Amino acid sequence: IYTNGDNDTFPLWYNQDVEGVRTDARVCNLSYLQTDWYIDQMRRPAYTSPGIPIKWNRLEYVTGTNEYVPIDPHMKQAVLDFYKQDPETAKAQFGDDPFELKNVLKYWARYKNSELHVIPTDTLYMTIDKEAVRKSGMMMASDSIPDRMVISLAGKSALYKGDLMILEMLAECNWKRPIYVAATVGESSYINLGNNVVTEGLAYRITPFTTNAQGARNFDTKRTYDNVMHRFKFGGLNQKGIYIDETVMRMCYTHRHLMADLALQLIAEGKTDKALNVLRKSEEVLPSYNVPNTYLSGAADLAKAYALLGKKNDAQRIIDQVWKDSKQYAQWYVGLEGNLFTMSQNDVLKYIYIMQATADVEGLISSTKAEKMLSDINAIYVYYQKKGGQPFEQ
Repeated sequence: IYTNGDNDTFPLWYNQDVEGVRTDARVCNLSYLQTDWYIDQMRRPAYTSPGIPIKWNRLEYVTGTNEYVPIDPHMKQAVLDFYKQDPETAKAQFGDDPFELKNVLKYWARYKNSELHVIPTDTLYMTIDKEAVRKSGMMMASDSIPDRMVISLAGKSALYKGDLMILEMLAECNWKRPIYVAATVGESSYINLGNNVVTEGLAYRITPFTTNAQGARNFDTKRTYDNVMHRFKFGGLNQKGIYIDETVMRMCYTHRHLMADLALQLIAEGKTDKALNVLRKSEEVLPSYNVPNTYLSGAADLAKAYALLGKKNDAQRIIDQVWKDSKQYAQWYVGLEGNLFTMSQNDVLKYIYIMQATADVEGLISSTKAEKMLSDINAIYVYYQKKGGQPFEQ
């Protein structure tokens, strides 16, 4: 499982070192994966897990070597022309398919000739072992398994050592060893593979399927529900008066967002009883008296899910708290004067946007209250404009 920072790495290390939990899994920190000493560690067995499948010779990733490889998609046509004009020489030099992942790693990324030490395309392909996928136990995003997995490098000017190691692991694991990414890792940290993941809880499983259809990440509701309802352990966040610092609060938000997303997905699948179980669980383990119901905490989606289930009283209770929080912030920021107001204009607009989104959820509960909310939003925005505030950017 790929992690990135202290808060998603050290708890997992603690669980393995001290509690002996899942010692067959390997926690791989992407921040460290840029270094040769850490790659050495990853290649060695640890606890009950075998080494990570990185087959590069150490001299190919030692400090100062392959720190980054530039990407030049303008070379793509020249490579294709070479394969067309002299296919035998081209295949002998760069493999049967110049843009196949293993060939790119072997013949381009690791090439000793500096002129060819480049990725000559912004689109890589990996041939899929369909039988291995079927045996993997992963959720099938469609009836058919694709012949090739497409890996887009669009927007990237180079692949750094850590990126190359991720691609090497992907090329060598052949779906027999699941690869996950912690939900807290930004998509840019794992080479645009966000279009090829399935949510299974607080971790995304990398799959050969393009799953991010229409902007919605694919959800394995069965596994996520089991994780949230039966496997997750919550350590006393329902104790009244407990102090939660800013960092821990953000992690609480992450959990609430997951549970709200799960409830909405279950509703979309017609599994309303399970959706309600998740919503009740969320409020039990992340109560609003310790983790306030704000828009940024994911509470608006909790209210939306309650509303879709016909639980309008629960939905109204939560949305009232979200509305109060966002309206107070908007009024406070818009009430500042002079330079303080000038510096806070983005904050005013942010909370006006949040108020608008909250009013949209209210529309599922009470059209009358939603209209009153829109009136309040308009009043704040008019006052903001009178003070010389910049308009919304379209």
